[in-house]
Amino acid sequence: MKKTIIATLLAIAAITAQAQVKYRIEGNIGRDFTGTLYIINQSDRMDEIVDSVRVVNGNITAHDGNYQQAFLAVMAAKTIRLQLAPVFIENGVVRIGANSGTLASGTPLNDDWNRLYAPVIKLISDYRSGKMPEADLKAALDKQIEPMLKAHPADPLGYFIVTQFYDVISVRRGLDYVAMLSNDWQNREMIKRIKQELNTKVATQPGAKFIDFAVEYNGKTTRLSDYVGRGQYVLADFWASWCGPCRQEIPNIKAAYSKYKDRGLQVIGIAAWDEPKATLKAIAEEQIEYPQIINSQKIATDIYGIAGIPEIILFGPDGTIIARGLRGAAIDKMLAEIFDKKE
Repeated sequence: MKKTIIATLLAIAAITAQAQVKYRIEGNIGRDFTGTLYIINQSDRMDEIVDSVRVVNGNITAHDGNYQQAFLAVMAAKTIRLQLAPVFIENGVVRIGANSGTLASGTPLNDDWNRLYAPVIKLISDYRSGKMPEADLKAALDKQIEPMLKAHPADPLGYFIVTQFYDVISVRRGLDYVAMLSNDWQNREMIKRIKQELNTKVATQPGAKFIDFAVEYNGKTTRLSDYVGRGQYVLADFWASWCGPCRQEIPNIKAAYSKYKDRGLQVIGIAAWDEPKATLKAIAEEQIEYPQIINSQKIATDIYGIAGIPEIILFGPDGTIIARGLRGAAIDKMLAEIFDKKE
C-alpha cells in the first residue's frame, strides 16, 4: 500500500513539474521608459500580477521566471499609463520588440500569433483602401482564423483568437469559433460571456421579431413597444452622452428623421450606460427632437446583445428587425431603398 501511495505522489509530482513553464523575457519595449513593468495574467481576465521585469531606457533587463502554465499577459507600469500589447508567456525566450506590429516573438504561441496577425492586418489594409469588398474581407479573414484556431483549441492563443475575432465575421461564425475551443476554455468566464452575447444576438438578428423591454425614469415607465410594432418603420439609436462615436452619428440620424418622418419613419434614442442628467444635457446640446428612452442602462443592451455603442437598429412596421449596425451613409441608403419603393 505504501509503495502505491509513494508511486502516486511521485507521478503527481512529475506531472506538476512537467506543467511548470520556465521562461526568459528580454528585448526592448520601443519606448523611452525606465522602471518596472508588471506581467499581468489576462487569460480569462484574471488580472493576476505574476511577475515583473526591470526596464532601463526601454531595454528589458533579461529576466527568468516560472509559472504553473502558459498564459496570455500584458506588461504594464503602475505609476504611469503604460501598457504594452498582449504577449504569450510560455517555455523559452520571449523576445520583446516590434515584429510585424506585434509585441513578442521567439516562442511557439507568439510566433503563431505573428503568423496570423500579419496577413490579417494586410487584409484589413486592402479593405480600407478600397481594394476588397467587405464580403471578400470576411471570407479571407475566416480562411486565416479557422486553421490557426483549430491548431490551438486548448491554449491561450486559441482563447485570444476567439476574444479578438468572435464578432468579426458573423454572429453564427462567432459561435463556431467558440465551439472550436476545448471544454476547459469554453468554461472560462470570458468565453461564457461571449457565448451568451452571441446567443442573444442570434435571437435579435434581422428577420427576428423585436423583444420588448421596459424602463422607468422620473416616475414613468416607457416600453420599446410604445414605438415598435405599431405600423411604422422605427430607427432606434442605442447611445450615450459620453460616447464620441455616438455623438458623431447623431447628425446622420437627425437628417434621416427630418427626411423621412413625414413618410412613415419613427426615430427613437435609447440612452444606455449613462446618467440621465448627462443624457438630457447631450439631448439639449445636440438639439435632438425625436423621442428618447432615458435611463435604460444595461436593460436594452443586454436584451439585444449589444457590447458597444452606437448600435443603430431598424425595425419594420410589424416589429421585425430589418437591419443592425447601421452607420453613416448606410442609414440613408437603407431608408431610401424602403421609402422610394413605397412611392
